[in-house]
Amino acid sequence: MITPPQVFVRNSLTRKKEELRPCTAGQLNIYACGVTVYDECHIGHAMQAIFFDTIRRYLVSIGYKVNYVRNYTDVDDKIIARARERQMSPAALADQMIEACREDMAALGIKAADSEPRVRDFIPQIIEMIATLIQKGAAYATAAGDVYYRVQKNSSYGKLSGRRPSELLSGTRELAGQEKDDSLDFALWKADTTPEACWESPWGLGRPGWHIECSAMAKHCLNSSTIDIHGGGRDLIFPHHENEIAQSESANGVEFARVWMHSGLLTVDKTKMSKSLGNTISIKSFLQEFPKEVLRLSYLQNHYSSNIDFSRRVFLDARKRLFYYYGTLDTLGKLAAVGAKAPISAQAQKQVKAFSQAVDAAMCDDFNTPRVLAELATFTKWANTLVAAPKTSTDTFLAVAKAITSSCEALGLFQQDPETFLSAQKERVLLDLGIAEETIDTALRQRTQARQSQDWTTADAIREQLAQKGIAIRDTSDRSFWTVALDAGN
Repeated sequence: MITPPQVFVRNSLTRKKEELRPCTAGQLNIYACGVTVYDECHIGHAMQAIFFDTIRRYLVSIGYKVNYVRNYTDVDDKIIARARERQMSPAALADQMIEACREDMAALGIKAADSEPRVRDFIPQIIEMIATLIQKGAAYATAAGDVYYRVQKNSSYGKLSGRRPSELLSGTRELAGQEKDDSLDFALWKADTTPEACWESPWGLGRPGWHIECSAMAKHCLNSSTIDIHGGGRDLIFPHHENEIAQSESANGVEFARVWMHSGLLTVDKTKMSKSLGNTISIKSFLQEFPKEVLRLSYLQNHYSSNIDFSRRVFLDARKRLFYYYGTLDTLGKLAAVGAKAPISAQAQKQVKAFSQAVDAAMCDDFNTPRVLAELATFTKWANTLVAAPKTSTDTFLAVAKAITSSCEALGLFQQDPETFLSAQKERVLLDLGIAEETIDTALRQRTQARQSQDWTTADAIREQLAQKGIAIRDTSDRSFWTVALDAGN
């Protein structure tokens, strides 16, 4: 078995960057909180999914055997309320939204998790965990049929969020009930008779509280009371993940998760997405205008733990960058078809090796995707110098192109046929830049004539005019072609 390299991650629990040390060498159990399925997914739902998809892909690529679980919350107050609005059962609404979510995530290139549990399939395991908590005195049932966790009895409560129980108000989705022993206690089981959203239990008809669902599913799907990595959005640290820790460790008597990883929060034009504000962007509507890699690149140019603000300009710039990179890959591939038959040059070998090592170093340092993309920009800029270099070998072109695609495979980028991508996006990119292809072609012909006449002043002037419109010229020994121009250094 391959021994994976050292990987360091920032643990939200310890607030330190530390080496990833799995419970079992070479294997990683990962649980990430998924979507509450009461409506169609928007690009905010894609944020955590894209980051953890990338993390999982990379860990697998370096030799880890990964068991990745991402759940669906299909029993919830919001689902019940929305089902009533639509005059359908909560189960039917959840089924519909889960199918839509799976389609959206697949359309974004997000791989399905190894297990994608639903709450309603784990009711017996949830009831069993609640019963254990009652037996241990960590929870109590009320006459009304509710069950609550005793927060004040847990001396370590607040260790993830840094909040002390004495400083907290009720921090759960549920309103404080009249029969609670303490206002901080949170619901493990809620008395309820909603059809298709309630089950028999030792405490009467009801349904699980929000937090206990993930504790039970993580334990049973990963077949362990202690998991290696638990992930989710930063907004889940309190109360959801804090409560997961409390109830899991009270029930199981061992550490719940060795490492906690949290992605940042998303805003659009510096405002939280909200249907009332009309700024919610569904995944489906996004993909009608942009290819999937635009969203992936837009996220991955930020660190997974960073808060991110999106605007239309961010997406337009990401599409332009993708066009530039795919254009480079397309050029390398076409030149390889006519290049000199010779081994890869020593200089290219050195550049490829350095680039690959830099990518691995960045990813092993808390999955630093912005640094990967910075290395990619530098490497691609160098790769484009090969275009005009005389007698560059076929193997050199191929090795450089492969280095770009393989280094970005974990990021889910550059896995399409370059010519297909360029053909599909060219019209939109030029529209974004406000220039017609005919204008570019005319300028290129004029520049070729100027170069043939050795009128370098005119040739340079045409190059500058196109650059001001966002178009860069690439010259080979026998022809010139255009691509998009990026910022300095890219």
